[in-house]
Amino acid sequence: MPSSLHRGVIVPMVTPATAAGDVDLAAAACIADRLAAHGLHIFVLGTTGEAASVAASQRLPLVQTTLQAAAGRVSVYVGIGDHCVAQSIEAGRAYLALGATAVVALLPGYYALTPADMTAYFRRIHDGVGGPLMLYNIPVATHHSIPLDVIAELADLPHVIGFKDSEGTAGRWEEAYQRFGDRPNFALLMGIAAKGTAALRGGFDGVIPSGGNLMPAEWAAWWRHVEAGDWDAATALQQQFDQVNAALQRGTTLGHALAGLKTGLAAQGMCSPAMLPPLSPYSDSVQAEVCAALRELQVDLG
Repeated sequence: MPSSLHRGVIVPMVTPATAAGDVDLAAAACIADRLAAHGLHIFVLGTTGEAASVAASQRLPLVQTTLQAAAGRVSVYVGIGDHCVAQSIEAGRAYLALGATAVVALLPGYYALTPADMTAYFRRIHDGVGGPLMLYNIPVATHHSIPLDVIAELADLPHVIGFKDSEGTAGRWEEAYQRFGDRPNFALLMGIAAKGTAALRGGFDGVIPSGGNLMPAEWAAWWRHVEAGDWDAATALQQQFDQVNAALQRGTTLGHALAGLKTGLAAQGMCSPAMLPPLSPYSDSVQAEVCAALRELQVDLG
């Protein structure tokens, strides 16, 4: 049984942008409000939020805007993970002071790190931030896989609240549950949406799906099915989510999947399709193809 308060559907919120490359705070407020209205928790400044591309001067206003729009209805998690550890600590303290539920730390990806380096890094973040900390593994972005032995060394630290794993290695989430599933107040969150139903059925506490930005009502329904133990209904929705994700990504890169996500959100009137450099939006013709595919999959684009 889930043992953590940090559970449910936590949506990694997109960061709306203008054509000039600035954060669109008004659009961010609308997206955050819609997520909270559906009872979905929010993860701002994550991979889906193009966190590495958001100007440092615009991060705090984005977090503040998101918290104000959520208005205490749901939890709000905020990502940290600059190459400079001191900057991550400073940012983490500031986000928690604004009222963030917790900060979510991933590894910096510039230098090759040993497991000992990783452990020391997260300990420094933990001690420096001094508040609720979620550990985050996403090899596709950091080019590092955090060994589960490292997680085991960190899991008992007083401020560590859980582990988000976005690694698709076969058998990994099952081993993670075997090792950490019975720890009180330690959440296990699945960062790969396609594995959401299997991981939740296997004992995980929550899932972090980027598609929740586009389909908040459907992901809220999925969570209700999970809570009720209706795995047939949850699996049916999972199949739809998987098809939508394939339509967004078009078999290419993570960056293209994010461009596809913003394409859908733009069609819904939630934000522009603009991406933050170095990522680029889809061309007009590809956007039209993506929207046609989404409509065929019965995604409400308005």
